[in-house]
Amino acid sequence: MKKLFSVFMTLAVALSLAACGSGNSAGESSRGTEPETSVQGIEEQSGTKEDINGTEPSSDAQEPESADEPSTEEPGGTEAKALVVYFSATGNTKAVAETIARLQGTDIYEIVPEQPYTDEDLNYNDRSTRATAEQNDPDVRPAISGGIEDISVYDVVYVGYPIWWGDMPRILYTFFDTYDLTGKTIVPFCTSGGSGLSGTPETIGSLETGADVLNGLHVSDSAASNAEDKVSEWLGSIGQAE
Repeated sequence: MKKLFSVFMTLAVALSLAACGSGNSAGESSRGTEPETSVQGIEEQSGTKEDINGTEPSSDAQEPESADEPSTEEPGGTEAKALVVYFSATGNTKAVAETIARLQGTDIYEIVPEQPYTDEDLNYNDRSTRATAEQNDPDVRPAISGGIEDISVYDVVYVGYPIWWGDMPRILYTFFDTYDLTGKTIVPFCTSGGSGLSGTPETIGSLETGADVLNGLHVSDSAASNAEDKVSEWLGSIGQAE
């Protein structure tokens, strides 16, 4: 009986030990290395964010160079800019004006009346013609078609005209009434059959009191188309030769 009991107890102990071993094995399995958690996932996202944004530049990082700034240096001195202004009813004054503009390399502007002069208007033998009536009325100011956009850019203004009845045509008075030439140098020139300048430089001086009026040039109608030598000599005499 004791022997049977002893065998039974031995089997019971063996079964108990086996059961304990099985339970410990299951417990270790449940506490083994766990799979990656959400914390690790946040770290990965943090790494991903850094990859997207990159490392922030240091505060003392050099800024990219900007485009070149416009130069602030003052340009070198420039010569006085000149303009030739003229009125010509028959083409004689125009020929002289174009000669001056070519020799001096200037801009040129023609005074064009809103109402052009006809041959009948210029008939000196008829005292009732338009030109005669205008010259006999000191208050007449014939209208000019168009104008000079910015006369302030010119320092020297050559002004040409024919001589009508001992004076400039009244449309020249319109021009001087329109433009203030204060501080500029005015250089008059004219054409006629033989009357000379007829005191017109002095008249211009009285109309443009703030300007410096130089000695003028008279060219006879017959020489107007071939006046280069005379114009060159005159320009040199008044200190305007190029």
